[in-house]
Amino acid sequence: MFYNRGDSKKKAREVVKNLYFFPENGILDCNIFCLVDNASKEINLFDIGNATSLNGLFEGFQDLNLNYENIKKIFITHEHVDHVLGLYPLVEKMKDDPPEIFAYDETARILRKGDVNQIFPGNLGITPEMFGVKITPLNITDLTDKKEIRSSGFTFQIYHTPGHSLGSISYYEPEKKILIPGDVVFTQGSFGRYDFPGGSLKQLQNSIKFISRLDVIYLLPGHMDISDNGNQEIKYSCNMIQMFGGT
Repeated sequence: MFYNRGDSKKKAREVVKNLYFFPENGILDCNIFCLVDNASKEINLFDIGNATSLNGLFEGFQDLNLNYENIKKIFITHEHVDHVLGLYPLVEKMKDDPPEIFAYDETARILRKGDVNQIFPGNLGITPEMFGVKITPLNITDLTDKKEIRSSGFTFQIYHTPGHSLGSISYYEPEKKILIPGDVVFTQGSFGRYDFPGGSLKQLQNSIKFISRLDVIYLLPGHMDISDNGNQEIKYSCNMIQMFGGT
């Protein structure tokens, strides 16, 4: 294992009814967002974190009387290691009834192919072996032609928001004003890196400018903390990134 710190329990926080936030746990992990159906106890996730934090996620499920065997769908924001690596041990663990995995366009292609160089950006200097994981091709449902997804009473619109990666997407719930942008934009004026394969400062600027036009209360990014002051957080990040010179 790479970072043992990721083994500790992820403690859930309720964002709104039936939507829970499991914070990133250790280095090279990510925030995970969990939709729960009260009747069936079905679990649908946005991103899955790295392989070392998977047991911590399962322990966090127990606090909510949930069982990982009820994970039915996983919606990926983009293909980077800290957001997808947990897929591989989870699919193996649930091989008799694996969850359906959703991703967009280039991200779907990368995960179907098992493209290690795209999942592990070379300038990070890390490998799957450091996490005790082998990258293999996965069955992926491509969201490219989908405009929305529905789950547990939520309807999320799908927006292609490249810049951090080619296949980066943001999930937006207009009724509840929830945005799950992956690593496109964070709180406190932060935004995603654009120096990984498929990254582009100009595209990232345009993506953040686009989501700044959405009406967002709950900003649920891939890293750092979440916010219930989404419009202001996104506006701050939009202003900050426009200060950089685009290419």
